Amino acid sequence: MSPGEIIYTISLLIALIAVYLMVLIITMNRNIKKVVQIFEEKNALSAKTAISYTELNIQEQGIIERAIKKRDNRSQALKFLLDGGVVIITGDERYYLNKKKMIEFKKRLNFIGRMMVPDIDN
Repeated sequence: MSPGEIIYTISLLIALIAVYLMVLIITMNRNIKKVVQIFEEKNALSAKTAISYTELNIQEQGIIERAIKKRDNRSQALKFLLDGGVVIITGDERYYLNKKKMIEFKKRLNFIGRMMVPDIDN
């Protein structure tokens, strides 16, 4: 391979990675907004008003469902928020969104992560 072909190949790989990351950011941002909206609509913003998992109406799609139906990535967004400590599970297995922790979580993330988490109002 000539140096020009190597540079072209590397540039192509970088462009593909950039496109992948942009799709990931846009998809996660949209789905995190949907999950936050569910918590806000159900007023599940404190331990007292927490809701059960079934009330969230978020189900992980199986392989066949993902192949046939439109993808629903809200379960991945919920897992992301759970891992970040933004969505909290109470002792009786109820879920609520802590907006203050969401702001703190966004500050701790790297550049790509900060773009995935939408800005929220207190």
